[in-house]
Amino acid sequence: MPSSVHRMRDLVRLTGVSAPTIHFYAQQGLLPAARKTAGNQALYPDSTITRVRWIRDLQTELNLSLRSIAHVLEMRGELAVEEIRALQALGALLDEPDPAAGAAELAAVRERLAPTDIASLQRLGLIGSTGPISSSDLRLLDLVAAMRAAGFTEDAGFSIESLALYRDAVERLVADELARIVEPVLHRHDTETLRDLVHNGLPLTDRLLSLLHQRAVRGEMQRWLDIAPDAAGATA
Repeated sequence: MPSSVHRMRDLVRLTGVSAPTIHFYAQQGLLPAARKTAGNQALYPDSTITRVRWIRDLQTELNLSLRSIAHVLEMRGELAVEEIRALQALGALLDEPDPAAGAAELAAVRERLAPTDIASLQRLGLIGSTGPISSSDLRLLDLVAAMRAAGFTEDAGFSIESLALYRDAVERLVADELARIVEPVLHRHDTETLRDLVHNGLPLTDRLLSLLHQRAVRGEMQRWLDIAPDAAGATA
């Protein structure tokens, strides 16, 4: 059975999305190509209706930007919304590519950091060493600058090498966490149940692990503070 073709007014009626919005989707390259008649009227295939509804659902249910939706479409195709939700929960789908940091924001952070700190962060792979600084790298630079301002200086014993060691420890911890939390359930449930578990469980797991981490850090720091006077007395 041949597929139907639709005019713009049909798309508006069948999707509930306004004509200017659909035109904008098309300008962004998100819709199948329309066929033009001899009178230069655009006719759209059935797949356009499905695509417009899909874009609308991703925007309303997952709050994805059009840039993010274009990235999903390019990398994975027109996946079901629930599959994209599960991929987000697993961290396998970035909201959107990590954009380059703004020039003004980067200049402001650079003023708060020594050039040697930035060079060390690049050398140790904590931020990119080639190309423009990304937005996520900028957040890391901003946090390091804030720690320096709070007294975590080289003279106080805090080096960038210490941060790299912490990064390595966190990566090992995360690998162990996922092995213990995710792998045991992978083969015990059907796909739909697993998606629900991923969507509902991983954010809660992240909050739980964050709480346990905070408790452990506070307990260990208190232990160090308790023994610090004794250590100072022993060296006096």
